[in-house]
Amino acid sequence: MNRITVLLAATVLCTPPLGAQSIENPTRLAGNARVQVRAEAVWDEMITMSAGGGTQDQFRGALAQTFEGTLAEAEAAPRLVPGAPTTVACHVDTFYETGVILYALRVQLERPGDDGEPIVTWIKSWVGSYSVQQMHLMFMLGEQCANAFLEDWRANNE
Repeated sequence: MNRITVLLAATVLCTPPLGAQSIENPTRLAGNARVQVRAEAVWDEMITMSAGGGTQDQFRGALAQTFEGTLAEAEAAPRLVPGAPTTVACHVDTFYETGVILYALRVQLERPGDDGEPIVTWIKSWVGSYSVQQMHLMFMLGEQCANAFLEDWRANNE
């Protein structure tokens, strides 16, 4: 199975069955006034080895910085509080194909379940790509995560 098929399959898996309330429904963000943040990345090492790109640690650091920074600097946003009962998480999976970096991006709101494991209560996801000449744009994906969350959050909390 090629990587594009994997990305498309991941998007389809996030689609709810007919009749179910969509986990992408932005009304699920209503009332979330305090959140903590987390950024996660799965970095294809072929990006570093073949395209001369940054390392996984550099990418994860940039992702976290742009994600949290965009949320913290927004005028209308939930307060960022370490240890808050809900978490806004930005997750990026990267894949390298000759000359192109593919990515799957998702931002989600989580709360702890009865067993302590996180339960996703809202999610938004999409896929995209950059040519290796545009690799610097990959380091701004945290801003995309934050803006997608803020758009839906503001629609239900202002």
